[in-house]
Amino acid sequence: MKRQQPAWYRAFCQKTALFSGAGPAGIDRPGRGAWAALGLLGIFCLLTYCYTDLPLIVRHSLNLWRALGRGEPFSFYQTATLLPVGETLTQTGEVPYDIWVYLLLAVWNLPVFVWELVSGHTIETSLLALLWARLGLMLPFAGCFWALRGVAGTLGCSPRQAGWACFGFASSLFLANGLFCVGQIDIISAFFALMGFWAFVRQDTPKFIGWFALAVTFKMFALFAFLPLLLLAEKRPLRLTGHTLAACSLSLISKLLFFRDKMATPTQFDERRFIRFLLAGRLDTGEHLFSVTAVLFGALLVLCWLARPAPDARPRWAAFALLAGYGCLFLGGASYPYWAVVLAPGAGLLLLFLPSQANGALLLELAASAGYWLRSFVLYGPIYSGYFSLRWTLAGRLLGARAAGDRMWELLGLLSPGARANLQMLADSAFLLGFAGLLVLAWPGRAQKTPGEPAPASRFLVWLRIAAAAAFALLPVAVCLL
Repeated sequence: MKRQQPAWYRAFCQKTALFSGAGPAGIDRPGRGAWAALGLLGIFCLLTYCYTDLPLIVRHSLNLWRALGRGEPFSFYQTATLLPVGETLTQTGEVPYDIWVYLLLAVWNLPVFVWELVSGHTIETSLLALLWARLGLMLPFAGCFWALRGVAGTLGCSPRQAGWACFGFASSLFLANGLFCVGQIDIISAFFALMGFWAFVRQDTPKFIGWFALAVTFKMFALFAFLPLLLLAEKRPLRLTGHTLAACSLSLISKLLFFRDKMATPTQFDERRFIRFLLAGRLDTGEHLFSVTAVLFGALLVLCWLARPAPDARPRWAAFALLAGYGCLFLGGASYPYWAVVLAPGAGLLLLFLPSQANGALLLELAASAGYWLRSFVLYGPIYSGYFSLRWTLAGRLLGARAAGDRMWELLGLLSPGARANLQMLADSAFLLGFAGLLVLAWPGRAQKTPGEPAPASRFLVWLRIAAAAAFALLPVAVCLL
């Protein structure tokens, strides 16, 4: 006999606006309370976190205006490399992105440039300027919602399915880590890739290539999503070559334009470091040495090239290829914590194709993203310290000296090297198992052939995802208060 819920609990669920839908056992859509909690969490992170890289990237975009004002646009990389990250950090920064990235950011940050000229304050000393730069990243974040709803509409999914897709994306720890807490610009690449996926589903090849051409200018790893998708639709070698060159065209043009504008550091455009990261995961059999990323991605490319999906099955294959393509990078190679934000839309897409498996997809994605965050903390603990992430924000100003130290790294240092290695092993295992489960769910043969109404999802699981994101976001501040 099914256990009856207490009367007060049933009344609370039915009479408040926190939830809507299917009663205590599950909900048929995320309620206003869930969305409000995510919104408050996002606002908290915007006021609290800003990793060192963002002010440096903004500084480079402002330098583009100065280079244009001097009439020396082709000295941009030389001069940008020598810029310090504000007055309190003498580190000079690499300038790894193509010129189109800095041009886009320069347009958004023009008010910051004018504000600096008028007031004398910099992004490091003006909270208003810092918030403006942070708000710029909310545009591609909102754009991902629009793209997910666009994909849902193209597939003929219901508004409820579209709502679940947006919730899966917004509550992902991949997103909380890469956008809200670390605050890097890779969310822009994720947005462009998702727009490219939407164009692929609509079978709009020019826009598919165009959106991925923009994504490639941010990080070359956008090709891990583009190439599998391309091979699903195109099998002719000449066309494959032409489309791939077209997707790389903006990046190649930038490199040709600034070929003589050498930086003061040897990492211009970041390709060499990127290749080292790709080759970091290796299998040594004693006689042979294999790159894990190359083996996984090569196998995926062969699979997509051999696949001959029917027109109605192509979107399901595309969702699998997108998730698996990015997964080859993060399962087989090394990466920075904020790169994995490109995995966040995958959680949303799965809920469009697997409405009856919402609980499984949400739980497996939570396990994978939590494992990845724990791995990031073990390997890159200083990123989450007050000195690197809080000092310029409202939280840093309120915490004062408490935010100036490196407490996260100090606490991690209390563990022995063996304990840290075991912790990393457990984190990698959680990420691998969770992500492998997602790929099994995403396999095209499992996905529903026709859109259907989503089954009610666990209310507990919905709030577990929100609680996990909140705990992750509050941890660095709580450590500073110790």
